[in-house]
Amino acid sequence: MRPYYEHAGITIYHGDCREILPTLPNVDLVLTDPPYKLTATGGGIGRERQYLADISGHIDGGFDFDLLRPFPNWMAFCAKAQLARLIQFAEGQGLRWMLVTWNKPNPTPLVNANYLPDTEYMVHGFAGASHLYGSYADRSRFIVHPAQPAQFAHPSVKPLRVVSRMMKTGSDEGHLVLDPFMGSGTTLVAAKHLNRRAIGIEIEERYCEIAAKRLSQEVFAFDEVPA
Repeated sequence: MRPYYEHAGITIYHGDCREILPTLPNVDLVLTDPPYKLTATGGGIGRERQYLADISGHIDGGFDFDLLRPFPNWMAFCAKAQLARLIQFAEGQGLRWMLVTWNKPNPTPLVNANYLPDTEYMVHGFAGASHLYGSYADRSRFIVHPAQPAQFAHPSVKPLRVVSRMMKTGSDEGHLVLDPFMGSGTTLVAAKHLNRRAIGIEIEERYCEIAAKRLSQEVFAFDEVPA
């Protein structure tokens, strides 16, 4: 398949990752923010949250964990409802795993008789110490970083600094990183800054266009520079 975008070791494919993954070369790390399994409804303020309306019936049904099966080193953001199964999946692959959290000091003030929505989860499934990189600080099990306003016309963009921290833990310079649910391209932007090669796959062409535009920028805003 012809790439949608290709420059300086960064490649974007527009299409269904289930069809494109078998055609790709071996990669060193899969780092992705796949569709969450969650309920995108609620009362009061919750019902009014725009991103819940944006994802309802579109990216709120989860994803097929088997897409990760060929890879011995993967990092996936997930909802609380996916945690147990994703960890079991890693164990079924014979991988070690670690739960990493992104903790937001400025969560949306939405409680609904529950805990604050101030934590998001990432699971790292890896075959051994050979798949751990980065500095002492990079291997912390939690990341503290503010939530940001919706960016790039996408309902679930992760901060570049959060993605970059994960990338430094799971890969080294020159490695090839894959994001099969690329969205607006944050993983690829992080790879560009951190001297990695990267492949992104996205089924929505409008997000491919946004990602390509982000990658073509020579000057980045503060929040577009990884720590």
